[in-house]
Amino acid sequence: MRWQGSLRLTRSLALGVVLFLSSCTFLSNQSYIRQHPQYRGIKRVAVFVQRWPAYMQLPGQNDPGADFIKKSTLFTGPWQPAGLLNPRAVDVQDVDDDVAATLLLEVLTQKGYQPFLSGVFPAHSGPITVAEMMAKCEALDRGVDAILFCFYSPTVFFAEPVATPKDHHKRSYSLHEIIEKLNPGGNYVTWAGPSAAQAPPNSISHAFIFVSMTMFKARDWQPLWEVADSQIGGRMRVKLAQCPPALTEQNYPADAGIIQRLMCTNLTCRLRHLIPDAF
Repeated sequence: MRWQGSLRLTRSLALGVVLFLSSCTFLSNQSYIRQHPQYRGIKRVAVFVQRWPAYMQLPGQNDPGADFIKKSTLFTGPWQPAGLLNPRAVDVQDVDDDVAATLLLEVLTQKGYQPFLSGVFPAHSGPITVAEMMAKCEALDRGVDAILFCFYSPTVFFAEPVATPKDHHKRSYSLHEIIEKLNPGGNYVTWAGPSAAQAPPNSISHAFIFVSMTMFKARDWQPLWEVADSQIGGRMRVKLAQCPPALTEQNYPADAGIIQRLMCTNLTCRLRHLIPDAF
């Protein structure tokens, strides 16, 4: 019958599409593997997360985006007052080590890795380099394949420098404090949609979590990939403009929960674009 012939044709076409897509995926994976052979076998990853306050700097490095994390980087400080600080930037308390580590570990797991938060931190308060931390980590866990170091810096930008707290150069603020500063007695702040130049008074223009990350291969300590804000090493940069929130034509109210959620959603999206798949 005609409908039976049509059904067989439909099934054949569907099978052909599945096989075609499967072959495309296979070829795509093969190309990826050929381009990045150094990633092969990288599964178990020890993760170190370190907050970088917006108002602080490391010796010779003003902010986390200025340079990649290297073996010689002093991961635990000593911290110094930042030589340059955006007059509209305020460090945000709400995004802490637990929040940043959870977001990073979730994306690494989705990418096929077996990440775990390392507890290898120096007992003393003095400076310690990335190389020293890797040596201690490997001595305690010989089964680790790679070691990932991450600086993160959660920052809210006021629309006008005149509204920025006078002591933003020496302390962090909670989102509730920021809201109270811009909208006394209120539970929300205006997030300027178009741009800072068009933002109304007592509003914020942006909220962002800056990150600097380097994944080192265990034992030879060669960097597999590096990220320092907009700088990318070890692989091609992708289109991060896709990550929300995008510019809108209108301003909108945002309470502390909305601001933190948008900051975390944006970081998760960027991490998914930046971190290569495990294979």
